[in-house]
Amino acid sequence: MGNLLNNSITTGKPTAWRTHASNFYPSLNGKITPSCINISPAWFQQGREVYGFSPEVSASLKGDVGSNIMTSLQRSGILVSAALQVMHPDLYWAGLKTQVRLGEWATWYQLHDMCHHLKCWMLVFNVVSVICNRRSPPHRDPKCRPEAFDIMTTAGIYHLVIMDFMNLGIKFLYDSGSMLASSCRLVRHHMHVEEGSWIVTAWYMRDSIHNFVRTPRTDYAKYGTVKCSHPVAKNDA
Repeated sequence: MGNLLNNSITTGKPTAWRTHASNFYPSLNGKITPSCINISPAWFQQGREVYGFSPEVSASLKGDVGSNIMTSLQRSGILVSAALQVMHPDLYWAGLKTQVRLGEWATWYQLHDMCHHLKCWMLVFNVVSVICNRRSPPHRDPKCRPEAFDIMTTAGIYHLVIMDFMNLGIKFLYDSGSMLASSCRLVRHHMHVEEGSWIVTAWYMRDSIHNFVRTPRTDYAKYGTVKCSHPVAKNDA
């Protein structure tokens, strides 16, 4: 995967901060290749999310390396998908329905490579971004549905990091092994790392793919009243 990560770094306009070289820093031990790749069995290439274009397998899955990447994502993908089923059941089923409809569409048009990857894709999310040693300025993610949850997981060895949900006024300790979920379309978020080796895996759904197969929008996640016991009162009784 190292070659894919190296090739994803850009030196063009700084406004394309997600892959711009200025936002990446080297790891101290050299074990992490700084950069970012997007992985999807079916998505629209940049600038092709308009009528007339069809989804394609992401470049990261093409060739021999694609099978290895798919295998490496399966275990964590199942865990993250299970977490989404608890957090946002309607979105979970919408994601599953989208994958099924994509498979039917790919089969109809005999897109064998896409069919193969969809069969091996153990996720309800349709895109995964693997981000290594990148600084992330305050931002939102405009290509995701506002009702949807993105899930972010972390791994590596690095100094204390805080995830700041800025417009909510909430901050989280973002240690290695953390899992956070939010509507990244609505929540302006920010994190900053300067040292260490860390990998963020972002799991999300592209609105354009759901629209392509006409998956209805879900509502926002709703939770019932949470009842808690009062141990002090029980002890007093």
